[in-house]
Amino acid sequence: MSNVLSDQTVIDLLIAVGASPAVTTGDFDSTFEDLDLDSLARAEFAARVKQHSGVEVEDAVHDDSTPNSIRRLVFASLAEV
Repeated sequence: MSNVLSDQTVIDLLIAVGASPAVTTGDFDSTFEDLDLDSLARAEFAARVKQHSGVEVEDAVHDDSTPNSIRRLVFASLAEV
């Protein structure tokens, strides 16, 4: 289950939606706004997270949320199953 959103998967998802190719795990606590991801990029990130994990996170992805907060939400949702 921990491989659902591994560090590399999160990096790949962030880059795929427009984050800097230099993004690292050190950026996972940066807000989506700080990562320069607009609302369209955030919606795409949420869709890709759902595709990878099966967990709907769209309502939790805001400009002030972080990749780590979304990952924790996914892990918590999967733990409930």
